[in-house]
Amino acid sequence: GSDAVRQILRQQAGVDIGNTIIADGSGLSRHNLIAPATMMQVLQYIAQHDNELNFISMLPLAGYDGSLQYRAGLHQAGVDGKVSAKTGSLQGVYNLAGFITTASGQRMAFVQYLSGYAVEPADQRNRRIPLVRFESRLYKDIYQNN
Repeated sequence: GSDAVRQILRQQAGVDIGNTIIADGSGLSRHNLIAPATMMQVLQYIAQHDNELNFISMLPLAGYDGSLQYRAGLHQAGVDGKVSAKTGSLQGVYNLAGFITTASGQRMAFVQYLSGYAVEPADQRNRRIPLVRFESRLYKDIYQNN
């Protein structure tokens, strides 16, 4: 569980977990708290060691599978097949962390945390429009300009 995750991050990956709270090993608890900078350290470790970890290929691929198959912001950005990432969605939270392969062929890690955006289920489609627009513009810019 959570102790094993903490130990691996600290001892094997050398990630400063600081104030990170890992309440469970699955990542499903609302009590899990990890700062964006810490998440970026984890992603950078993964990128540097992916030849042995083979982790990135296991992440959902935008436009193709898992939680990214129909992610509108990524599709509108034109990055289907270019983003491998994991979502983090709880009520009022809209997170994404992973890797994007840019137009120049560079693989970049990214962390997107958006919180405090609670939407009633009946209003989700219309109220998510600003989030989709934000995501589309962000990932289009990252893809084209790096």
